[in-house]
Amino acid sequence: MQVLTNTTYEKPSFLHSYIKHDAQVHRYFDYSLDDTRARYDEITKYTYQRTELTSALRAFQENYHPDPSAYAQIERLKDPTSVVVVGGQQAGFLTGPLYTVNKIISILHEAKRVERALSKPVIPLFWIAGEDHDVDEVNHTYVHDKEAVKRIRLPERNDVKTPASERYIDPKAAKEQVLTLFKHLPETMYTESLLEELLNDLTKEVTYTTWCAMILHRLFEGTGLVLMDAADPSIREIERPIFADMVSQNERIRANFLETARTFQQEGYGEPITIEEENAHLFYHDGDQRFLLSATETGFVEKNGSRTWTKEELSDAVQAGNIQLSNNVVTRPVMQDMLLPVHTFIAGPGELKYWSVLKDIFHLFGHHMPIIRPRLQVTLLSRSVSKWLDHYELDLVRVSQQGTEELRNQVINESKVVDHEALFEHVSHVVNNELNDMLQKLAHIEQIEGIHETAKSKLMKTLGHYEARVTKKVEQKQAVKLSRLLMIEAEMKPEESLQERQLNVYSFLNAHGGDLVKRISHIVEELDVDAATHIYLKL
Repeated sequence: MQVLTNTTYEKPSFLHSYIKHDAQVHRYFDYSLDDTRARYDEITKYTYQRTELTSALRAFQENYHPDPSAYAQIERLKDPTSVVVVGGQQAGFLTGPLYTVNKIISILHEAKRVERALSKPVIPLFWIAGEDHDVDEVNHTYVHDKEAVKRIRLPERNDVKTPASERYIDPKAAKEQVLTLFKHLPETMYTESLLEELLNDLTKEVTYTTWCAMILHRLFEGTGLVLMDAADPSIREIERPIFADMVSQNERIRANFLETARTFQQEGYGEPITIEEENAHLFYHDGDQRFLLSATETGFVEKNGSRTWTKEELSDAVQAGNIQLSNNVVTRPVMQDMLLPVHTFIAGPGELKYWSVLKDIFHLFGHHMPIIRPRLQVTLLSRSVSKWLDHYELDLVRVSQQGTEELRNQVINESKVVDHEALFEHVSHVVNNELNDMLQKLAHIEQIEGIHETAKSKLMKTLGHYEARVTKKVEQKQAVKLSRLLMIEAEMKPEESLQERQLNVYSFLNAHGGDLVKRISHIVEELDVDAATHIYLKL
């Protein structure tokens, strides 16, 4: 593989200011990217339930990620001098967009770097957001082949708020969608084994979380990656007293969040987390659904519901294990820090902004925020796309950010002997004026307006068809080049999105083999690159 690196984040931007250690931005954080030793020294002051934590992690790996290298990392986590580099994502269908894979690659890369710097055990850990209940965010994905980008979707009810770790996948519907996915891809020497693996997964009862974990196991087996389900009952048991504390301190959590979020907004950085005064930033679980809690003068109420609790009632019930809670975007980061010895959190661009309003909540619980390291971006370039980029001497960075529409329009315009669009616009204008003059001269005829409008509509429609056929003929002269430019865009800027935000990894696994992600991970681990670097890999 050929490796190219670049910086593609906007300048100026919040991310750019963060990377460049801008003081105005960094006052929202406790550590800079260079504070590797200082953050480690702080973690040594805290205690963690490592025995219970490693037991829970081991059990999850045994079920869904039976990898000896992961077991070895979990054993290292028992060492009180060990720390973790961590990140997480939703349990997307077939792992969702490529940014999930890219985030894990970033975690592995940073864990290696921190371990070299500290000479201490550093465990790469990825948590799957199994408590998230918005199924419309995880039940679909996209693959590409040649010029086409295809959406594959599992039909689901979105009116129930069932967490991903409790939402079981219909094996019949999933099998149908997996087969549909591979119908959109060319058959290769890898197709049969990849398809067989996914269909074999569906012979077992799987949730969105467990199926995601099983696929991630195959993608990253042997790398030392440790997987965690954020909704794992064993993890929830460790977190129970922390949830009770979050209930007791909820008023201060809300006040700290609101004050920082409003300051952040006033300084022009936007509203990364919606500002709602009554939001308690905790979810209440009832059966297989979860419901957001709102704060009241006397305690809590289920949002849009009727159930209420005083602060003491809810805290005592959570502490006793009679009520289960889960986190939202505000309380999840501090829960993570109380649960795990987090040295560094690997963040996407959106996560970086929402973490920026949470520092005072960490301080409320006696912790400092970990180092927040923007993840790497990775764009994969197939052999054919690389070939045509070189052939047409295209700037791959520009294409990955802007697509090829401007280039395609340029090709069409250059092929025109006559500006037919302007010609048709002129003729349309002339015809319209002549028709209006004709109507005035025929105004004495009864009901002429209706007859005239019908005839005018047909004439203009015919003129439009004429223009469309001329346009098609012009485009056919450059059809091969336009087709290649569309193919490049489908891979690099699919449906006007960044590749990593749209396409699924299976497009590339099908072309390059099931071990592709491991090969990429090993290459990236050896690179000396800055946070938020954009890596282009020519496969």
